[in-house]
Amino acid sequence: MVHSATLWSILLVATCSLLAVVESREVVCYYGSWAAGRTGYATFTPDDINPSLCTQLNYAFLDIESNGTLKNGFNTNTIAKFNDLKKKNPALKTLAAVGGWNAGKSFKTVAANAQLRTTFAKNAVAFLQKYRFDGMDIDWEYPAQADMANFVLFLKELANAFAPYKYLLTVAVPGPETATSVAYDARAISSIVSFINLMTYDMQGDFGVARHHAALYPGSAAVDDTYFKRQLNAEACVKFWINKGAQASKLTLGVPFYGRSYKLANPKMDGVGVPVTGPAAARPYTAEAGTMAYHEMCTSVGYKRQYDSVQGAAIVSGNGEWVSYDSVQSITQKCNLISQYGLGGGMVWAIDLDDITGACGPKFVLLTALNNCVNVNTSGATTTTAKPGAATTVKAVTSAPGTFVCTRDGYFRDPSNCGKYYRCLSGYKYEFNCPSGLYFSEANTACDYPANVKC
Repeated sequence: MVHSATLWSILLVATCSLLAVVESREVVCYYGSWAAGRTGYATFTPDDINPSLCTQLNYAFLDIESNGTLKNGFNTNTIAKFNDLKKKNPALKTLAAVGGWNAGKSFKTVAANAQLRTTFAKNAVAFLQKYRFDGMDIDWEYPAQADMANFVLFLKELANAFAPYKYLLTVAVPGPETATSVAYDARAISSIVSFINLMTYDMQGDFGVARHHAALYPGSAAVDDTYFKRQLNAEACVKFWINKGAQASKLTLGVPFYGRSYKLANPKMDGVGVPVTGPAAARPYTAEAGTMAYHEMCTSVGYKRQYDSVQGAAIVSGNGEWVSYDSVQSITQKCNLISQYGLGGGMVWAIDLDDITGACGPKFVLLTALNNCVNVNTSGATTTTAKPGAATTVKAVTSAPGTFVCTRDGYFRDPSNCGKYYRCLSGYKYEFNCPSGLYFSEANTACDYPANVKC
């Protein structure tokens, strides 16, 4: 039995290596289309987006109707400008995000009816074709236990309709176990969609004390004193989804570009777990109590900045308020987690909440930080499933013998090393190596046995 198990393990590893497709990791960017209607410096239109900082750009949100149609009312001019960003970055994929926090009832109705599922899939394809999107992101907030099977059927219907056009299909889901265990079939969803965007934020709970809303790790025993609380952090969410059958390479880790703010019961006490009386006052641009965009926070005066090294989260406090948020430091730590678990990349909500004008330093400081760190540890890494819609491989030219030069986006084998290859993306070159003994196949954009590769 020992020898049989060992042989099986070897065969399994070999098979996975054979099928391995190497990708640089994704940076999934949500754009809140209502940001175009904000006032002052916070106005943020598609013209303000830097398309080179995202691999997927999600237009949020379109509404689903209970009859299986997409609700009219979206701004066609804004959508046209949004998709024109692909002229600046041809490797960019744009997706229409459907749903959000007000669409749960319509999703439930459509998902439960076979005819409505078909109707929606047809309407979705027509919409993507008409407005030049590359796919759709489904953001159902939130299915109940009774919807689990119907949600899978709904996604299958969409995936089948999208397949002839190679459209991407992604989903946004809550991260914590308590919010997902009874309503999401992680294994089935993972087998259908291109990516699963984990909403690993808004996890602070309502406990009457100051808590991080997007902590990387659990807090001390005094802070996280129950099993429920110990699941309210990014690492616990990632572990849960993987243990439930989701492919790690399809998971993207959510990173918020906003903070959750509290009103302190005692302004002299500002640590994690101190009593609070409720959410802090709404700010002028986000206009929601308990919420501060990064650009609102970094321009505020009279605040003390701290870093919680235990939970991997940043804090500002002052004027009787306490705010938990993600900083460049915490984002860098989250990139380490992405690498550690072999995730597909990072996801941000939302690009319009970053330092969009450079008022506090470099423009788009948080999104740039994610780009700078998310691919740091990808060299030699592999994933075990191909991603739909991968860039087409095109032969590149060289400037000198043995020197590879990117001339367009795609995947290319090194001119002098069959086991080395590159991904060219937006003018940048990322280097990878196949597992030992395998060659990179440009035809299949995968590492394969030498006998199957013309090199």
